[in-house]
Amino acid sequence: MPCPDPAVNSGPEAFIYYRVPKAHAARAREAACRMHEALRAADHKLVVRLLRRGDTAASADETWMETYSRPGGVDAALLARIESLAEAWADCRNGARHTEIFEACAW
Repeated sequence: MPCPDPAVNSGPEAFIYYRVPKAHAARAREAACRMHEALRAADHKLVVRLLRRGDTAASADETWMETYSRPGGVDAALLARIESLAEAWADCRNGARHTEIFEACAW
């Protein structure tokens, strides 16, 4: 059976990753969750996830990733709003946020 074409229901998705010092993890999680709540309140179809890399036991930092998707895809305006809101908790992170954009090629 061939893979269905995702183009009918999909669009670009954003994956944003960054480092969080373990000492700031609780504060960063709280700030990220507040940001995600604000974004979802403005766009009820927005799907947001916050992930943490599982193999950071020996490191002082954790690698975190936010994922964003919505019908029709993530656009430049949404990405700008995300980054604007994320500035409020930049002190919880170690270094820059890195954004990657992917499109589904199969379901």
